[in-house]
Amino acid sequence: MELSPQESAVLLYLKDIKEINEKDIVIDKLSNENIRGAISWLEKKGLVSARVVNSEELELTREGRKYLEEGFPEYRILSVLKSKKRISLSDVRTILGPEESKIAIAQLAKFGIKPNKGEIEINNFKEIEDKLLKRMEVLKSIDSGNKEILEKYPEEKDAILKRSGIVERRTRSTRIVKISEEGKEILSTIRDAEDSIGELTAEMIRDGTWKNRRFRTYDLNMPGKVTPRHGLHPLTVLINDVREIFLSMGFEELKDPYVEFTGWNMDALFIPQDHPARDMQDTFFLSTKKKVEPDEDDRLLFRRAGKIHENGIRGYSGWGYKWRPEEAEKLMLRTHTTASTMRSLHRTPKMEKAVFSVDKVFRHESVDWKHLAEFHQVEGAIHARNANLGTLKWYLRKFYSALGFDHIELIPSYYPYTEPSLDVVVQIDGKELEMGGSGLIRPEVTKALGLEYNVIAWGLGLERLALLYYGLNDLRKLYESDLGWLQEYRLKL
Repeated sequence: MELSPQESAVLLYLKDIKEINEKDIVIDKLSNENIRGAISWLEKKGLVSARVVNSEELELTREGRKYLEEGFPEYRILSVLKSKKRISLSDVRTILGPEESKIAIAQLAKFGIKPNKGEIEINNFKEIEDKLLKRMEVLKSIDSGNKEILEKYPEEKDAILKRSGIVERRTRSTRIVKISEEGKEILSTIRDAEDSIGELTAEMIRDGTWKNRRFRTYDLNMPGKVTPRHGLHPLTVLINDVREIFLSMGFEELKDPYVEFTGWNMDALFIPQDHPARDMQDTFFLSTKKKVEPDEDDRLLFRRAGKIHENGIRGYSGWGYKWRPEEAEKLMLRTHTTASTMRSLHRTPKMEKAVFSVDKVFRHESVDWKHLAEFHQVEGAIHARNANLGTLKWYLRKFYSALGFDHIELIPSYYPYTEPSLDVVVQIDGKELEMGGSGLIRPEVTKALGLEYNVIAWGLGLERLALLYYGLNDLRKLYESDLGWLQEYRLKL
């Protein structure tokens, strides 16, 4: 039986070893990949036996590494409390920012430290500090692979594993290898791992050494190397699935630029000019060397919307403030795709129409395991004579059923430009999970747009849906170039 130099070297290495983990095999001039490949070929030839052993390993996420470098948010607040004894919630938000302050307050509450009259006060500082320091040791041990610390602090380890987005569990597979009886028999025929050659090089031709070497023969019946599969990105797969659902229901797809006037993104949707969503910390505003102005139709619509903001319409009071046209003419990265939906309906105000989009939106978010600054929004809207709450419920059940959720709950909610508004809640492994919002577009919006009929609409975040579909616990995983996961991902629903 013909063996490659690598196969010969591995077989010679195994001859006096009962069994060994493949990652512990060290052979001069052979890489780990060469060794793994040689073992696979030897196994196919029946010269070694290999059994697969799976082990679970813990690995820090990006969030976990951030805590490793900067400390837990709650520990940073604890450090302030060490000298001040109490701190206001507004100071906590100033120190940590909006997202981490929520995490710190929630984690301190688990130690029995809860805000009282807008302040946090602590008495058992030493006890809590000791626990947090031990948890930091657990983080370090996960990063270094030191299992002794994990065994030393089981309670702190459990507390870390229960926190979302800090640690992820990975299953690693390795092979335990031993030489077979057939392999032992063939050992006597192996003279030297370098005895035969499988490739004729230019150097061998020049110096004539090929004349004294034995060339390997090739078994053309042996199976070839498995090529890793390639295909669409998991998000693209999901986008195509969602598009197919809408198209099969007779909806028309919309595609619009990412840059919008705030008049379309906010004012036309009855979002007041002093709304928090319009603050710099929540929205990406744009500046240009040359002023970009809306066309006359857009300007007229913005003014019409502005009058409704100021004075309302029959039966609705409006916001009662002085609307400013210059605010509506600012440029921004759109925070939702509803502007595209409403613009499409505005262009054909007397036509019954069903439209959808699956496209990117932008929010000035602190990026973590469940928030992204750039993500995809799924949205559907219907402008029709019979567009009412009953119609909306029917479409929601049909749409979510096509996504794989046969049972949904509709919970009353609030959104600035829908009334009534409903949240969609689905069942996942017996647990309720909020998926998205929906509702009837407010008359203040449809009036400004000049629409003939009611409009029903619903939307959800595509990346949040992807977490469920692919069994992930961190949105950022979708955008990392993890080739192993991209080649092996599977649907979980």
